[in-house]
Parts: sequence; C-alpha cells; structure tokens
Amino acid sequence: MNWGHRFKELFTRNWREKLISLLLAFLFWYMIKAQDARSTLPHPSARPAPAARL
Repeated sequence: MNWGHRFKELFTRNWREKLISLLLAFLFWYMIKAQDARSTLPHPSARPAPAARL
C-alpha cells in the first residue's frame, strides 16, 4: 500500500463523523467567542456614581 492511497483513505474513511465533529468544534468555538465578546462589555449597573455637587 503506497502513501498516496493511505493519505486518501485517511480523509475518506468515516467522512460523516469527521464532518460532524468539525461542525461541532466550530459551533463551540463560536459560542465561546460570542460569550467572551458579551462579557467584555461593561454592565449598565457598573457605572460610576455621579459626583456630588457642592
């Protein structure tokens, strides 16, 4: 068995499972990235209190 055939077989065997795992990995990455972007925004209740006027 030559290397070209083995390399091709590596990608073509169980291709559905590999495609599903790639899709799940992308979705998890996207969800983590979106959550991280949301958590960096300051919360509205975290605003500093206005300074007292004299």
